[in-house]
Amino acid sequence: MKTKKIILTLAIAFLALGSGLGPEIAFAQSSQNGQSGLSRNSQQLDENILLKPDALVDGQYVTLGDLFSGIDPQQADISVAHAPQPGKQVVLDYRWLYGIAQRHNINWRPRTTADQVMITRASQVITMEEIQDAVEDALTQHGVERPFTVDLSSENFQIHLPVDAQTTVDVTGLDINSRTNRFVASITTGAQTAQRRTYRISGKYYPLSSVPVLVEPISRGSIIRPDQVEYRDFRTERVPSGAIRDINDLIGKEVIRPANPNEPLMFRDFTNPILVRRGALVIIRLVTANMSLTARGKALENGSKGDVIRVVNQTSNKTVQVEVVGENDVRALPAMSQ
Repeated sequence: MKTKKIILTLAIAFLALGSGLGPEIAFAQSSQNGQSGLSRNSQQLDENILLKPDALVDGQYVTLGDLFSGIDPQQADISVAHAPQPGKQVVLDYRWLYGIAQRHNINWRPRTTADQVMITRASQVITMEEIQDAVEDALTQHGVERPFTVDLSSENFQIHLPVDAQTTVDVTGLDINSRTNRFVASITTGAQTAQRRTYRISGKYYPLSSVPVLVEPISRGSIIRPDQVEYRDFRTERVPSGAIRDINDLIGKEVIRPANPNEPLMFRDFTNPILVRRGALVIIRLVTANMSLTARGKALENGSKGDVIRVVNQTSNKTVQVEVVGENDVRALPAMSQ
């Protein structure tokens, strides 16, 4: 009987010991499995959240969605920084980015110290050409006579406006020195809006002169045709005093010295072409109100169109003076026709 009690006591003790160990072992295993799963989930979340190398923003603020991809959509529109001025850029480095990630519980950390995001603020650009056009119109309204050109002091000057701003350009102030042709203009953009900005820019205007130029290279001895010349504007101060100013003074002329295309042309580089050469046979024409006669003659000297030269009338063998009107074609002068 005692033996049975002892065996029963040992069995109860063994069961009690087993029931005590079982839950502890199970809890430990469950805890390990849970931590392993959490670690895997965290690792997966890190892989999904990526840093964007650059971002183009339209508005005044930078959001989490501009910096990171793969984040909770509800976080994407959270503003975290002021955007740079329109057309400007700013670099956000790894320290700042890591601080923002921690503050907003984003499971991301920089991989290297080179991690950064380049933020560019989108803009509408008002170019130098648009500013120049506005200044030229304002100068005209203030009495400056066209044609003229404007030289602004800042060759690469541009105005960057927010993408939702008005792109009108107004000259709201203009001071002109008529002695030096210099001016200072106040350029205003976004007038009548909260985005109004005013800039001051200086420059100088130059009167222009329109003179004929060659449109292509022409060799020496060539005769200028109408399709080989056109007018072009130059600063008046840069046009030489001996330049040809009327295209009719150029057409039909013979080139003495080749000139460069698109440059003012000088009278000294052109001459009237020789239409009658010494010794050439010519047709002498005598035209009056009552008759028209022709005779053959021989030129005693060279002559261009409009020149008065001497020829020998082969019929009468007399020397007469004639006016050159064309190639080997001359007109007898009435007072000398006898």
